[in-house]
Amino acid sequence: MMRTSRLLSTAGLIILMLLAAFSLQAQETGQIILKRGPIDRDFYAAGQDVHLLGPVNGDVTIVGQRLTIDGAVTGDVMGAGESVTINGDVLDDIRAVGRQVQINGTVGDHMVAAGETVTIGPSAKVGSWAWLAGRQIEVLGKVGKELKVAGQEVIIAGEVGGPVTITAERVKILGDAVIHGPLRVKSPNAPEIAKGAKILGDVKYLPMPEVEHAPLAKVALLAGLMFTLGLILTGIVYYLLFPRFSVTSARNIGKVPLPSLGLGFLVLLLTPLLIFILFSVGVGFLLGILLAAAYLLMVVSGGLTSVIYVSDVVLRRLFKKPEAGKGVTILVLLAVFVLFALVQLIPLLGSLVVFVLSVMGIGALQYQFWQQYKAT
Repeated sequence: MMRTSRLLSTAGLIILMLLAAFSLQAQETGQIILKRGPIDRDFYAAGQDVHLLGPVNGDVTIVGQRLTIDGAVTGDVMGAGESVTINGDVLDDIRAVGRQVQINGTVGDHMVAAGETVTIGPSAKVGSWAWLAGRQIEVLGKVGKELKVAGQEVIIAGEVGGPVTITAERVKILGDAVIHGPLRVKSPNAPEIAKGAKILGDVKYLPMPEVEHAPLAKVALLAGLMFTLGLILTGIVYYLLFPRFSVTSARNIGKVPLPSLGLGFLVLLLTPLLIFILFSVGVGFLLGILLAAAYLLMVVSGGLTSVIYVSDVVLRRLFKKPEAGKGVTILVLLAVFVLFALVQLIPLLGSLVVFVLSVMGIGALQYQFWQQYKAT
C-alpha cells in the first residue's frame, strides 16, 4: 500500500509541476479576458470568454468557452473552445476546434478546422489549402488552393483555386460557386450542383452506401446509461482498491474547501491548454498524450472523490459510523450516485451543484497528492 501511495503521490506532483510550468508561459488566465491594446509577443490565454480586440505581433494560443479575435495576428492562431470566431486577419496558419468555428478574415497560409459547424464567411480568404471537418461545413469565401472537406452537410458557395474533395451525406454546390480544379464527391447522395456554378475541372461522383443510424434519442439514452454504469463500477473498484486513500482525499473537501475549489479549477482550466501546447510542439507530442490520459483519469477520479465525500458525510453524520464496513459503504455509494443523478434533474442549480462538488473533488485529490508527497 505504501508503494502504491507513493506512486500516486508522484503522479499528482508531476501534474502540478506541469501546470506550474505552463503558468510561466500563459500571460492571461481567468473567467473573462479582454485585450484592447496591441500585444508585441506570443499570446497564451485560458478562460471562459477570451476576446482580443487589438493586434498581436506573434502567435496566439487560446482555450475557453467563447473565443473571439478581432485584431490582426502576424503569426499562427490555435484555438479550442465551444465557439471560435476569427474576424481579424491572420498572416500565417489557423488551427481551430470548437462546436462553432467561424472565419471572417484573411488567412495568409493554410487552415485546419473541426467542429459541429465550420464556416468560412463571405469575406474570408484562405491563401493556401484548407482542410475542414464537421457536421455542417459552409465555404462562402475564397480558398486559394486545395479544399478537403468531411462532414454531414457541405455547402460550397465561394471560390476555390484548386481541387475540391468532399466526403459527406449531402453536398450542395450553389450558383455563386467557382471551382478552378476538379471536384470529387464521395456521398450516398448525388451532389446538388446549381446551374450557375462554375467548375473548371471534371466532376466525379463516387456513390457510397448510406449508413442507417439508430434514432438519436435511443443512442443518447443507451450511451448515457452505459456511461453511468461504467462510472458506478469504476467508483466501487476505486474505493475497494484504495479505501484509505480515497476516503482521506474526499475528506479534504470538508477540511480545506476553498483550496480544493481553487486547485480544482486550476487543474480543470490549465491542463487542456498545456496539452494543446504540447501537441502543437513536435517534441512534446508524446508528453501531451501522457498528460491527456492523466487529465482524463484525474477528472474521473475527482468526480468519484466528490461522491465518496458525500457518502462519508452520510455515514458519519447521519448513521454515526466513522468506520463503516465496505459492504455498507458500497451501498451508500450506490445511493449517492442515484442522488447525484436526481439532483441534476433540477434545472441549472442541480448541474451547478454537481459540477462544483466535482471540481472540489479534483482539487481535494491534488491536495492529498501533495500532502502524501511531503510526508514521504
